[in-house]
Amino acid sequence: MDACNAETQQTVRELASALLAQLHEQQQQQRFIVAVAGTAGSGKTHLCGLIRDAANAGASSDVCVVLPMDGFHLSKAQLTELDDPALALRRRGAHWTFDAPGFAETVRRVRHRPTEVTLAPAFDHAAGDPVPCAIAVEPHHRLVLVEGLYAHAGEEPWAGAARLADERWWISPRCPAASRSRLVRRHVRAGLAADDAAAELRIAENDDLNSAFVMATRLPPTRIVPN
Repeated sequence: MDACNAETQQTVRELASALLAQLHEQQQQQRFIVAVAGTAGSGKTHLCGLIRDAANAGASSDVCVVLPMDGFHLSKAQLTELDDPALALRRRGAHWTFDAPGFAETVRRVRHRPTEVTLAPAFDHAAGDPVPCAIAVEPHHRLVLVEGLYAHAGEEPWAGAARLADERWWISPRCPAASRSRLVRRHVRAGLAADDAAAELRIAENDDLNSAFVMATRLPPTRIVPN
């Protein structure tokens, strides 16, 4: 096991334990919600999956669920209906290319209606579009990780959703260069770029702008998580 994997596993154990400790302090029908954010390529999606699995293993039941922001991308058809379709498609992933009101309303339902099932969209990476009602946050899900680039954004309606969280965790890459390389590989693998050079250009013209927006507007995190 290399040092990075060992550090990640230790981080996962610590955060899963912290979540389970909060679970024991909550009343039976209360939820503990964590908004997890970080710049593009920081590994937040992967880390949230590991934390969820560790928390569920520790509780010996399905108490933790991840609610990703990805499903709230506007569809390609919706982007073509915006004022500048070419720009919208090129900048897909910018905060204004998401269904932010729908995301905020979903988080409100998760927060205020813990005894009901809340349905949320997922994102089909093969098709490149969201899939409605693909994720269910059920009453037994008392730990909810709301994960995404804009989960801490300070502009409305993002900010309203972020303030509903009990904690805000910011994922901070231990090695920014490795994080960027991971993002390059992801863009090529997803077919968003033909090669590494094209991926670097896409990052500079889109991901870096989105990350700058997040850094400029984010609400203060309650915990910095090295990854």
